[in-house]
Amino acid sequence: MNLWCVSMECAGIAEAGGVKNVTYSLCKEFSLLGHNVTLFIPSFKCTQFNLLQNIQKDFFSSQLKICDKNETVSYTKALFTEGNFQVILINHKCFAEKEAVYTYTEHEQKLNPDFIKGSGHLDSPFMDILFQKSVFEYFIHHQNEQLPQIIHCQDASTAVLPAFFHNIQKQKLPQFVVTIHNAGPFYHHEFKNLEQAEYFTSLPDKLLKNSMNNNKVEPFLIAANVKAKLTTVSPEYAKELVNPAFHNQTDGLSTIFASKKIKITGITNGFDFERYNPKDKNCSKLPYEFDPSSRNLAGKFLCREYFLQNVVQSDNFDTTGIKKYGLISQKNGIFIAYHGRITTQKGISVLTSAIPNIIRNFDDVHFVIAGQGETVLENKIIELTKKYPQRVFFINGYNQKVVRLATASCDFMVLPSFFEPCGLEDFIAQSYGTLPIAHKTGGLNKIIDNKTGFLYKDNTPEALTAKLSEVIMIKKLKPNFIISMIKKASDYIYREYLWKNVIEKKYIPFFEKIQKF
Repeated sequence: MNLWCVSMECAGIAEAGGVKNVTYSLCKEFSLLGHNVTLFIPSFKCTQFNLLQNIQKDFFSSQLKICDKNETVSYTKALFTEGNFQVILINHKCFAEKEAVYTYTEHEQKLNPDFIKGSGHLDSPFMDILFQKSVFEYFIHHQNEQLPQIIHCQDASTAVLPAFFHNIQKQKLPQFVVTIHNAGPFYHHEFKNLEQAEYFTSLPDKLLKNSMNNNKVEPFLIAANVKAKLTTVSPEYAKELVNPAFHNQTDGLSTIFASKKIKITGITNGFDFERYNPKDKNCSKLPYEFDPSSRNLAGKFLCREYFLQNVVQSDNFDTTGIKKYGLISQKNGIFIAYHGRITTQKGISVLTSAIPNIIRNFDDVHFVIAGQGETVLENKIIELTKKYPQRVFFINGYNQKVVRLATASCDFMVLPSFFEPCGLEDFIAQSYGTLPIAHKTGGLNKIIDNKTGFLYKDNTPEALTAKLSEVIMIKKLKPNFIISMIKKASDYIYREYLWKNVIEKKYIPFFEKIQKF
């Protein structure tokens, strides 16, 4: 199979959210299974080249018409060393000047007050369409080469691409798959009105009008209206996306999907276990090795001591990219982590309201929170570190080794998302012997309650407090039960969710099926 993957991000090249891991793992595993894979991705200021080889810079260039102007883009070809797949990087100044994939950094805000840290790029519609038109132009100019059978578009920033191919007079075009990674508010990359969509895309008026959600034009609807196949990252989230009851969580899209009877296929993301394997320090990036699958957890608790001594209590560890708030000096007791974006979607307000209840009721429970995002929510966490010294520690920012160490050091990982398409942090936690405690929603339903983690239904501070209290008491009264759960969780994700297995059992049959139509 010849597969093109189109994504704004990829682990090891340009990283932002969970899409980076999916993009990387899909490309790598398809390539290792003998398929011909090419990744298309913009070249940002933050792009890393250390895992790329055979780099051919500016091997091709093209002129695109966008917003009534001609724009020149060039293309760089390379080989990704981990997985042996081809990468085509799109070069243009609108990408090259960006320090992050989707949002402005603190440094960019200092240079220009209009570039607010954490907010989306002001020219994101231009960036999205330029990227997608660049992929289309590459296809048009390389039709004498082996062309793709499948073009797999990752999330809303690439969902318009199928429409550019729609009117090509060619007997055999690729099949398009558009994966919805998150349909929540602020993730749609929608055009604010019909006029803006026409200005940037130059697509037919009829198509754009048929792809509207209130006054906005939705990329996912554009894809559906040109017969692209829509998928999402878990079967449970697929059900939510076509259920009008989830109108607010999808900013109205689920109501439209339901009314148009649009089919969405749910395929749960896999997990690249070898990137986190705690039995190998080179993979896990942890100071000590341990094996949850054999109940050997001695190294896990040595990681906790190391974390407290070298990250929390001192600066003996490289903490580039993060700011630290709070202090924990007690290594005994129960440690509960949160790692992820500090955003409304992730239920941070539920967590920050529940933490004081737990601290009042249990004097040996500590919280370690890691992430970055909305300033108001970050400030609430900082306030907790001041109000409860020695009980709450906040890692603000991102540093891969630090956050992995924090996750491995804790007993539990709390995930109070209001909605969650798939979730990766539960996989990472389970691989490190850290049991997830999660709101029963979307992709978090892959956690088996009381076997591979814990689930609760109502996402309120009271419900989370009750569930945390219950789990804390189980840990105190039935420690062997917790250890048995740790083993079950580790075994389960390795058996069911390795990317190789997901691709062989789910993706390849799905791709083969859609090629027959």
